Amino acid sequence: MQISIVGCGWLGQPLAQQLLKSGHNIVATCRSKAKLQQLQQLGLLVQQFNLGDELNKETMQAVLQSDLLILNVPPGGKHIQADFFIEHMCNLVKQAKFKGTQNLFFISTTAVYGEAQGEIIEQSVCQPTTLSGQAHLQIEQCVLDVFKHNACILRLAGLVGQERHPAKHLAAKTDLANPLQRVNLVHQQDVIEAIKLIMQGQHFGHILHLCANDHPSRQTYYQWACSKLNLVEPTFLPSEEDKTGKQINAQWTCNKLGLELKYPSPYDMLGAYSKE
Repeated sequence: MQISIVGCGWLGQPLAQQLLKSGHNIVATCRSKAKLQQLQQLGLLVQQFNLGDELNKETMQAVLQSDLLILNVPPGGKHIQADFFIEHMCNLVKQAKFKGTQNLFFISTTAVYGEAQGEIIEQSVCQPTTLSGQAHLQIEQCVLDVFKHNACILRLAGLVGQERHPAKHLAAKTDLANPLQRVNLVHQQDVIEAIKLIMQGQHFGHILHLCANDHPSRQTYYQWACSKLNLVEPTFLPSEEDKTGKQINAQWTCNKLGLELKYPSPYDMLGAYSKE
């Protein structure tokens, strides 16, 4: 299969390597020349591309003419330019369809569910409150409008793996809010396995999401995680409410794909993180 991966970074690179080993032809994009050279050394065909670059240039033809295009482009963190992100992601989607891409896979986020409380399933109403969540929801709709039943949306909870763990960013912080809010995390390896199963089973035409089964509270989990990582534990303000936030239930997705999570609990992920 000819597969294009737009955004070959923290998640895209190991995904590309595994798909290459499985015998697929991979074309990937990255933003910097240094990253391009690194990926080329792994045996990947790579094009340097930044969102907003000219799509009609010859170097992008191989990316936009594929059996499967995987869009894995982060919006830019807290400093997201939402209008720019939406416009150019949607342009990319439309150009891919025009150039002959057969199927499109969009990596989205569970931030599209916003500040919802309680259990969240794949069919839950989306009410995003952040710029990132709002932008992703608009791009999801564009993907579905353009590719219809040849599109798959995969919404991911907070990502963990390969030296990436949210406890690092919370260590030593004080007076954090929402101590009772539930943690929604998913491990990189489970995400990659899910993507491979979606491809194998041709599970297009669906909106899926992925998250670990267990949801400890923020205070319980991150204080424990920092202790295990020999980091200064964060402190939390007393909770004035009993709100525990949303809990992403991905059982329907896992059942549909035949996926058994390797890291069903955030507590499992810390051991994997420590070894990486």
